[in-house]
Amino acid sequence: PMLKEAATAGFYKAGNGRDYPRIQILTIEGILSGREKLDFYDMNLGELTLRKAQRERDNTEEQLQLI
Repeated sequence: PMLKEAATAGFYKAGNGRDYPRIQILTIEGILSGREKLDFYDMNLGELTLRKAQRERDNTEEQLQLI
């Protein structure tokens, strides 16, 4: 009955476009054994994207002139 009630709670539409169950019922044994995993949206990460690093210019000739 708990699983049916949790399913009737519906889903949460997160900022990343995915739907997550509003209520999830997990067991400690399932979590510790790795069979069950909490499916959630981490608001702290949000839409984390990283910028590409700038490429260093090749200054081999300049360095050789210093020698």
